[in-house]
Amino acid sequence: MKHNIYIFFKNILRKNAVFKKNILVLIMVLWWWFFSSSSFYGDFNLCDTINGLDGEYYINVYEHLPTTPLAVYELIQGKRYFYVLYNKQGKKIWHSPHYAYLYDNVSPLFIPTKDSKLLRYSEEDWSDADIKNKIKEVYGDIEHNQH
Repeated sequence: MKHNIYIFFKNILRKNAVFKKNILVLIMVLWWWFFSSSSFYGDFNLCDTINGLDGEYYINVYEHLPTTPLAVYELIQGKRYFYVLYNKQGKKIWHSPHYAYLYDNVSPLFIPTKDSKLLRYSEEDWSDADIKNKIKEVYGDIEHNQH
């Protein structure tokens, strides 16, 4: 009887381990397929830095990494970049959508300022990103324009 209980629990644990392993592999494959080309960025794939007109914010333009079939296709098509918006202290405020493959045509006119909290960037058409909530997350409830 003791031997049967041992075999029973051993089989349950083995099945759960296989199930957990399959879920983990599925998550990794989905991440690899959809997000990995813009998940990692730094000096190694930095292409340009564009400062806003008043110097309050700046955008770093990074090149997607060729880690997924979708990324390779988009890189061949010429859509190579994604954007990350920072404040002047270097804190990350906004990241372009992970699935967005953009051109490197960022104008300082479209970068937010102290007075305007709207970021414009171009995918197929012009898109707007309202960064007011992102700024509140970085600075907390304190309005950052006050000193």
